[in-house]
Amino acid sequence: MPDTTVHSPTPPSDTERPTGRRDPEMQRILGVSVPVSVTLAERHMTVKSVLAISVGTIIEFDVPFDAELVLTVADQPIGTGLAVKVGERFGLRVRSIDNVRERIDALGRG
Repeated sequence: MPDTTVHSPTPPSDTERPTGRRDPEMQRILGVSVPVSVTLAERHMTVKSVLAISVGTIIEFDVPFDAELVLTVADQPIGTGLAVKVGERFGLRVRSIDNVRERIDALGRG
């Protein structure tokens, strides 16, 4: 099972929480698992180029190595951040994030 630890400098304030209510319906929704991903870079390639990829191939992207990465939830962008090393793993230091309402709306579009 993958590590899903979230390292946060401060807990979200009451204004950042989706709701102050503790009704069972909301608690159930808040427990739903959604896919969270970070997009490093994208590029278009011809089918011929894709078929030529082999072990050791380097695919170059038009993005600097220290560029901000896009944070998505359920295929909807919700923020950006920078790549960081967390022990021997890769992580994302969030630099910008949509407000709670925009994040909830993004989940509805996913």
